[in-house]
Amino acid sequence: MKTLFHVLALLFLAGNVSFAQDIECFVLTPPEIILENVTKISILDFSGNKGKDLSEFMVSELFKENRGIKKTGGGLFQSSKEGKTFQRGGRTNIFTVVERSQLEKVLHEQNLSNTGIVDDAQAATIGKVLGIDAIIMGSVSYTTKDEPSQNPMVDLSGKSYTQYCTKRSVTADARMKIIDVNTGKIIGTKDKRSVYTETKCDEKRSGLTSVSAMADLCIKDLAFELVNYFNPHFTYAKYEFEKVKNKDFKDKAKVVRDYLDNGELAKAFPILKAIYDADPYNAPAAKNLGCLYDIVGNYEKAKEYYSIAAEIDPAAYEEDVRRVENEIAYNQVLSSIGVIMEKQDFAERADALADKVKTRGNKDDRYDVKKEPDNGAETLARVPGDTEFTVIENKGEWILIKLLGGKQGYISREYIR
Repeated sequence: MKTLFHVLALLFLAGNVSFAQDIECFVLTPPEIILENVTKISILDFSGNKGKDLSEFMVSELFKENRGIKKTGGGLFQSSKEGKTFQRGGRTNIFTVVERSQLEKVLHEQNLSNTGIVDDAQAATIGKVLGIDAIIMGSVSYTTKDEPSQNPMVDLSGKSYTQYCTKRSVTADARMKIIDVNTGKIIGTKDKRSVYTETKCDEKRSGLTSVSAMADLCIKDLAFELVNYFNPHFTYAKYEFEKVKNKDFKDKAKVVRDYLDNGELAKAFPILKAIYDADPYNAPAAKNLGCLYDIVGNYEKAKEYYSIAAEIDPAAYEEDVRRVENEIAYNQVLSSIGVIMEKQDFAERADALADKVKTRGNKDDRYDVKKEPDNGAETLARVPGDTEFTVIENKGEWILIKLLGGKQGYISREYIR
C-alpha cells in the first residue's frame, strides 16, 4: 500500500515543471522624507526617562552601512541564515553625524545641557555653532502594566488546578522633530510607539523580564523607526521564481534551483534567458528574468520583462509591473540623496541549455581527454577534477566535451561523477 508520502512524491515526479524557487534578500528603501541640502546633523538627547539612550541608539543606527539587514528564517526545524543584499552601491550611512564630545562642548559653552530641554531657536543656534545643517530633538516616555490572570487547567491525571499568570506590558512613545539650522524652521516631525509584552505563569512569574530591560527593547525599536523617517534602510523582500511548465526544460530544474539557492544569479541567468528565448510567449519565463533583474536593482530591465509577462497574462503580472515602477521612483529618490546603485547586467551563453558533466575527484586530480573515443588515441589535454564541462555529444562510454580555447575532445565516463 502506498503511503501518503509516496503518493505525493509520485505526483511531483509526474509533473513537467522545470523549476520553482524563492529568494529571500534585502533591498534598499528610501526614507519617508528627503532632507534637502542636509548632509551634516546632530542629535540632542531626547527629554524624558531613557531619552539619552534613545539619542545614542539613533546615532548608532546612522553609522550603519547596511542598516536593516538581519538574519532570515529560523523557527521550528529551520536554521537561520545571514541576511544579504544583491544590490551594489546601496548604503544607509548617508549623513555625517557630529561626535557627542563636540556637541557636549558647544552645549557647555552655550550654558545649556544636552537634555532636549531647549527651544527651536536655541537648537538652531547650537546647530550653527556646530556647523551642521539640521538638528534633531524630541521627547520619549514609557509606561508599564502588569495584568494578573487565573486559568482553569487539567493535568495529565485529570486533576483540575488553577494556573496563575502575569502579563507584563511596556509601551514607549517618542516624538521627534528635525530643525533646519539655517531657517530655524521645523522640517520634519514623527511620532512612534513601541510595545513589548511578556507572559509567565506560576513559579516562572518571578522571572519576568524587568521593566527597564523591556523599555530598552522598545527604545531600540523606536530608534530604528525614527531614523527610517529621514534615512534609507534595507527591507526584507521575497522573490518568487515561477514554475515553467515546459517538459523540454525539466532537466534544467535542479541546476537552476541550486544556483538560485546558492545566490549564484549570474550562473542562473543564462539558463533562464535561454529558456525564455526558446519560448518567448511563456509568461512565467519572462517573469523569472524580471525577478533576477529586480533582485540586483536593475529596475528598468526588470520592468521590461515584467511588462512582457503582463502583456501575455495581465491578471497575473500587472502587479509586478506596478511594483517595479514604484521601485524605479524609489531609486530616483535615493539618487537624489547620493545613494547611487550600480545597474547590474548578466551575460548570456549560447550553450546555456546544453548538458553539463563534472569530473570526479578534486582540483588536484587530472584526467586525459582524447582526440578520438579510444584509450589509445592522442591525448589533447589533461583536465582537473571537480570541474564542469559542456557536453557536445554522447558516444557510448565516451563523452565529447568542450575544452578551453574552443577545442573539444573525448573523456571517458569513468572520470565523470
